[in-house]
Amino acid sequence: MDTSRNDESQGALKFTDIEKKVDSFIQSYNFNLYKVHEALYCFEEDALSEVITLLHHCKLPKKYNSYKDVLREKLSIKLNLTANDLLIFAEEMIYAKLFFQLENQENQADRRACGLSPELLEHYKGEFFSQNTHKEDIIELLPFVVEDVLTFRKLTPLEFKKTFIVTLVNLVEIIVIAHTSLDNLRHIRGLSYYLLREMFDELMLFIAEDILFSFSNADKKAIEFLSHFSLNETIDTQGNRYKANPILDESNYAWNMTTIRSTLLQHKRAKQAFYDKKNALITIKKKLESHKIAQKELNKHINIEQQEFLDIETKIKSIHKTLQKLQEVTTDEVTFSENGEDKIFPRNVLIAKLFKKEDSYLIEKNKLKKSLEEMVLRIANKQKDIDIWEKKYDEGKALLEAIEANGHPIDKQYERIQRALAKTLASR
Repeated sequence: MDTSRNDESQGALKFTDIEKKVDSFIQSYNFNLYKVHEALYCFEEDALSEVITLLHHCKLPKKYNSYKDVLREKLSIKLNLTANDLLIFAEEMIYAKLFFQLENQENQADRRACGLSPELLEHYKGEFFSQNTHKEDIIELLPFVVEDVLTFRKLTPLEFKKTFIVTLVNLVEIIVIAHTSLDNLRHIRGLSYYLLREMFDELMLFIAEDILFSFSNADKKAIEFLSHFSLNETIDTQGNRYKANPILDESNYAWNMTTIRSTLLQHKRAKQAFYDKKNALITIKKKLESHKIAQKELNKHINIEQQEFLDIETKIKSIHKTLQKLQEVTTDEVTFSENGEDKIFPRNVLIAKLFKKEDSYLIEKNKLKKSLEEMVLRIANKQKDIDIWEKKYDEGKALLEAIEANGHPIDKQYERIQRALAKTLASR
């Protein structure tokens, strides 16, 4: 057996070999083709499909969670990205946003708006985002930022607090640069601040929800992250000290790990119960539809048999008329049309034949009558089933609509925790 080829194939899949090819590709690639602004690169993931395919076919070192982490490292070097810059791997798109510094201007009326008037900022918003389209665009990118950058899996609470504002500013500036004709950096920053303030609470609630979701599923990293928000000073595994930083809600109630875990567990159960009711309603609807379809088929079948029953009665009546005429005839032979052909029959023979045919029609008629009676009963029973399942469906639907309209009582507790965590994360 020739093993040299197999060894060569296995060797080609080693990360060290793949890494050299990735480095060579990225260093020689002209990323300036995708520089849409002095502070933004934007390109489709397909542009890197060659190296992505290579990375998919090798075992990555433990320090990399996925091929994205490798590319993040390589692209950061190639594009000279700093800690304040943002690299996002979105759906089939990659964004590299460079954070730019603005010169401080004395006597600036409002630093949060970079000195731009509210009237001008509102004008820009109306001009470029008249239907609030920026909100949808920002929310669309946010999950990728939370997954790869503002993630409790990579950051401590202290690191999060140092980076989240710059990261969110970069996120909004991607949308502003991509969807406006502004080229003045101060105006881009001013409008970005303006839009960010408008959406800030919503973005922080999303981040808080991501952490709470993982915490409710006993994620170790989420548990470790939340453990630092305490009434008392805490120390992490690296020996870093964290000042008391409790998760306080609007009533100034301090949520701790135990109360959060208990509430999230109840919330999870309530959500599961809701989904179970929803799935049960889907099952009820399917059952109801199956009964309606069965009843429809029965009605179709009964219509066919009713027509057959009427046809047989017509044939029997026709035989009776023929027999009556034969009784009035005195000749020994008669002409009779059978299957569209006139034939001569002995009168007595024809009468016997017609009686025999009548008997067969009567037998068939009785069978149809019995079948029709059974189907009428089955349709009646099917209607009872439909009435029962319609009642179940209406009751289940009404219950779900009530829950959706009013929410579960535990939802309010969960939302209090979510708001409290979002507020705590945002405090600096």
